[in-house]
Amino acid sequence: MKRLLYYCLLVFVCIACGEDQGDRALVSGTIKGLTNDTLIIYGADQMFDHVDTIYVRDGKFKRYINVDTLAQTWLMYKDGSRVPLFLNKRSNITIKGDTAHLQRLQIEDKAENHLLTQFLNEHDTTLTIALVDTFITHHPTSTVSFYLINRYLQEAATTDRKLVTPLLQQFDEEMKHHPQYLAINERLTTEAKTDSGAVVNYFRLRNQENKWTSRADFNKQWLLIHFWATWDEASQRQLRTLYKPLYKQLKKDKTDDFALWGISLDIDLQKWEDALQKDTIEWTQGCDAKGWSSEPVKMFDIRYLPANVLITPNGRISGINLTKEQIDNKLKELKEQKEKEKKEKKKK
Repeated sequence: MKRLLYYCLLVFVCIACGEDQGDRALVSGTIKGLTNDTLIIYGADQMFDHVDTIYVRDGKFKRYINVDTLAQTWLMYKDGSRVPLFLNKRSNITIKGDTAHLQRLQIEDKAENHLLTQFLNEHDTTLTIALVDTFITHHPTSTVSFYLINRYLQEAATTDRKLVTPLLQQFDEEMKHHPQYLAINERLTTEAKTDSGAVVNYFRLRNQENKWTSRADFNKQWLLIHFWATWDEASQRQLRTLYKPLYKQLKKDKTDDFALWGISLDIDLQKWEDALQKDTIEWTQGCDAKGWSSEPVKMFDIRYLPANVLITPNGRISGINLTKEQIDNKLKELKEQKEKEKKEKKKK
């Protein structure tokens, strides 16, 4: 009798210790070279509106994640880089790779992740509208299509992004009610309003001195607004390597027709203020502690960091996400224009 009770107790303990998957998604795998670290999973839309942390030990990890329905999420590394990951109820997702190729992980399951991995393996080239079109044609009900469209919109030139609209007509009515489809439609509408030449609407933010700053404060100046956050390493790095030297150069040359305005997506104002002091950021900054819901972020359709927008002296958009070379060329152009005007005045 005692032996029977012992075995019953043993079976009970084993069952209690085992973890039942239930409706949860299981994410497990190995990333060589990652050793002990953390990975963050967060939603790309409201289908998955929370954040989960995956703890990595000796490059291996295993995590059950509560998910209500099929959702696209992002798997983010410590440095801020990320890869797409699709979660669904009861899905078993296996991830394999190494730190030398973090953007080329093999993510496998029986559905969306397999489709995307297969597509990326077959088309290891620049994403074209033809490739996106082909994928949608062969997989008209796959949410991977939304990821590919969003990626194309991010990488393509402004004129090429207009080719996306006809693609949206290929989706069936059910897919057209999906949150990501609606978000893409809204994005295209917003982008049309923020094309080069569009007028910038009025907005204002509190600066580092807790005073209001608006577009009107940069009257008669070219204004480069750059977006960043203390939690985003890439934008912080750009802050130090691009904007800080640029500000010093503007100050040294006494340039009065070109200005900088940094807008932070931070939620914690104290962290933002501490970062400004630590890095001795002197040019005008702004933050309303609303993150991605900040008014200028929505106005300029900022979807990733770092980002910038160049505005003309009369308040129109001149360019979006300018490179260092493009910024230098604009400054050179302004300098040459000034010298030309001086010469014309002397002739008069």
